[in-house]
Amino acid sequence: MIAVFRACALGFLRDRGGLAMTLLLPPLVYLLFASVFGSSSRGEIEASLSLYDEAQTPASRALEQDLRSRLGRRQTTEPDAATVEAAVVAGRADVGAVLRPGANAFPDIEILTAAGREVAAAAVAGQVRRMAVVGPPPPGAPEVRIRTVGPPGDAQSVYYAGAVSIMFVFFAAMHGAMTGLDDRRSGLQARLSLVAGGLGPILAGRAAWLTVVGVAQSLTILAVAAPNLPPTQPWQIAAWMFTALLASVAAAGIALAVIALCRSRDQAQPLSTFVVLLMAALGGSMAPRFLMPDLIRQLGWATPHAWAIEAGQTLLWRGVMDKTVIAAWAVLGAAGIAGGFLALRIETRRAPV
Repeated sequence: MIAVFRACALGFLRDRGGLAMTLLLPPLVYLLFASVFGSSSRGEIEASLSLYDEAQTPASRALEQDLRSRLGRRQTTEPDAATVEAAVVAGRADVGAVLRPGANAFPDIEILTAAGREVAAAAVAGQVRRMAVVGPPPPGAPEVRIRTVGPPGDAQSVYYAGAVSIMFVFFAAMHGAMTGLDDRRSGLQARLSLVAGGLGPILAGRAAWLTVVGVAQSLTILAVAAPNLPPTQPWQIAAWMFTALLASVAAAGIALAVIALCRSRDQAQPLSTFVVLLMAALGGSMAPRFLMPDLIRQLGWATPHAWAIEAGQTLLWRGVMDKTVIAAWAVLGAAGIAGGFLALRIETRRAPV
């Protein structure tokens, strides 16, 4: 096991191109995703909206119906203002709106936004004001206030720190696991298994190295994202890194299992790319899951990506350690172990007697 780990490490360090692609490309793509899909580029009413009508007047109900006709499923109605604020802080809604009783026929409107999404809030506030009052504003027109809730920092940067991290961890794991195909074809794997007493230590060494590479990738992305993160406690960073460790374990186990199913690189390359991109799309690495249709959102829970991203959001943005994080750790660890055992079973059956 130690010899296999050392050989993988030496080959990795000597391949400067691979080293750069592994440690430099992920943070660059993170910056691209955060800038393109981040909240700073939003400014239209298409943003998702969470709403609570406290006023319960004909004007407020008409405004709510108008919003629903424009936004459709992007608008959700909540039972109280606290639920609206929680939805904005958690990222389930881009913007919140609370319709409060006004001094006249129009309700006063409070727009809730999280740090980094002020442009979207201003756009929604303008749209809501125009929808509430048609024509020149009469005396006593509704007041629209914007209030920032949640911790300081950019919620989208926090999201994509986990989303890009898990996607590239899987890409690197699939690429690294392909060395097993070369070892199998050359007969080196069979000879090493005789010395090590089986294939178990060989696969364990590969999995350990792939895990180390995954953690290194996550560290580089976290370092780049650090300026945009909210104030964090040491325990939050430690818990996030433990999540990254388990995500790397899951990626290593699944990658070894996928590559074990293949007989050549010609098979492994398209299959591994398809698996990684499919999991990334379903799991939320390419677009936030709360913007997806319900069916795809539920399917996403079958991927390690969704669990890793949700755990990262809970730890860094919400700043809590709850059952969601524990469940994510359990799923990621189980996926890695199951993938490793499946890879061992396949490789053992394929090994020459």
